[in-house]
Amino acid sequence: MKRTAVSGEDFVWPVFMGQKPDDSMKGTRRITDLYVSDADGSRDDEGKYITLCMYCDPREGIGSTIRFDGRFNVTVDIAYTIEQLTHIETEEGMLEGLVFDKNDGNRFIYGELLQTAVHEDPEASLSYCFYRPEEADEHKVPLLIWLHGAGEGGMEPLIAATGNKVVNLISPDIQELFGGAYLLAPQTPTMWMDNGSGEYTLDGVSIYVEPLERLIADFIGAHEEIDTSRIYLGGDSNGGFMTMKMLIRNPDRYAAVFPVCEALGDNFITEEDIANIAAKPIWFTHAKDDPVVAPDQYVVPTYKRLIAAGGENIHFTFWDHITDQTGLYYNEDGTPYAYSGHWSWIPMLNNQCTVDFDGKPVIYGGRPVAIIDWIAAQRLEK
Repeated sequence: MKRTAVSGEDFVWPVFMGQKPDDSMKGTRRITDLYVSDADGSRDDEGKYITLCMYCDPREGIGSTIRFDGRFNVTVDIAYTIEQLTHIETEEGMLEGLVFDKNDGNRFIYGELLQTAVHEDPEASLSYCFYRPEEADEHKVPLLIWLHGAGEGGMEPLIAATGNKVVNLISPDIQELFGGAYLLAPQTPTMWMDNGSGEYTLDGVSIYVEPLERLIADFIGAHEEIDTSRIYLGGDSNGGFMTMKMLIRNPDRYAAVFPVCEALGDNFITEEDIANIAAKPIWFTHAKDDPVVAPDQYVVPTYKRLIAAGGENIHFTFWDHITDQTGLYYNEDGTPYAYSGHWSWIPMLNNQCTVDFDGKPVIYGGRPVAIIDWIAAQRLEK
């Protein structure tokens, strides 16, 4: 196969991206299964199609539909060449030497469920993608807002939801928890931590706070089927920074927030800020070995201040390490494959955060809960 991208010159692989995969743009994929199917890839002995299942691995970039170009994740065009190596006997004769190299298009199943748009703003226009559930035709539904990390900025709004597993929030299992839910994933052309210089903020200021506030307000106003008592905000890294900024900016809007490896320095959060948000439902996720956002300067002191201020429905899953929990990938010593400690969005988006800062299960409504189950249970009292 061959992958092509508009950009993608050699660059220094950043720490926050974790272990660099073999990011070859040309190579051979490993096939794990093949079968006769219908046009959508479902097994069908009477089908007219053949579906190939190919091996995926976090260390093998060749299977990815995106590529980090030195600043952002960008989509790549993929072209496969499939060659028949073994002859096949049929009733009509022998089949051999077949070559399939015509590309009829690429599909991204969950991505096809997302719509894209641009919110024009005098200060800073923001692109975004969103999902509208079918349940919105019948009753009011909640809104999940996700703010992307630094690698998902740019001018491809679908990347805001597909650069990481944000699309899991529109999977059937997660949607069932909410009775159907909108997903809104705004995208900044630079990064949320841009203070106007184009560089990372050194003072906790973002030029996007007010433009994002207006985007969220306008999106809610344009979709009257959104239940305004069930608006949930989360994001990772840069987006975790912005989650905290938006919570501080307008705490009354959100039923719950879920910052992941959040990057708003505790020194930029005032005592007044703490007092204003301590009563809000908040669930932090971070890893102790995060090499990018040191927890002792960010989430840990902020969490402790919120608890000291009387916060009761505030939780913090503090991972030792971020490791593969699928049972598919292992290190050479047989232990589960270890991702960068910064990648704590992996267990969060997989709904695998279940324990609190003290290592005990989070109990809500009299039972142990995982993070997304907890989010779905929160409502504003109006």
